[in-house]
Amino acid sequence: MKNKEQLLEDVLKMASENTPPVKNHLDISLVKGRMLAKEYNVDEDFVTIGVCLMDIKLGEAHKLNKASEHVKMASDFAKEFLEEYDLTKEEKDKLINCIEAHHGKIPFTCTEAEVCANADCYRFIHPVGVFTYAGVLAKRTSDFKEQVTQLKYKLNEKYNILSLPKAKEDLEKYYEEYSKQFDEILGYIGE
Repeated sequence: MKNKEQLLEDVLKMASENTPPVKNHLDISLVKGRMLAKEYNVDEDFVTIGVCLMDIKLGEAHKLNKASEHVKMASDFAKEFLEEYDLTKEEKDKLINCIEAHHGKIPFTCTEAEVCANADCYRFIHPVGVFTYAGVLAKRTSDFKEQVTQLKYKLNEKYNILSLPKAKEDLEKYYEEYSKQFDEILGYIGE
């Protein structure tokens, strides 16, 4: 059995190779996840592993035109993958919750999952994340209205997931600014 340190090393490598769309999006979640882990006194390595696993199948899901199924795909993958490591059932359950709860559709069963979900919100609300995602969308479609509509959708989706006071404090001003700007753009081009 491999230990937790090996798991951390393995998932960081795997995520950097398999987590689309670009490195900036993974990096912002990793940095903010570690910051929130310190703030809420949970294991930074554990949060890092959760952040790496939550979108580990997103690229594959996009290629299969099943992006909405990436959470289930990641969860199924992780359940098998984690068997190779010397983790308790509680640790495995926490990591699975980090994956399954990061879109806010199921409840958090641990603070680590809540930290991971909030770290994911920075990808779509913080300026680095918004501009990175805008670049990704520009490569997917030349329809500007569709791009802005998707930016607004993800901004609102992630804002509604925010639950930790520190993340809300960090992201509230960006949410308000981008929300207003996206509304103005959509009004200008005809929503």
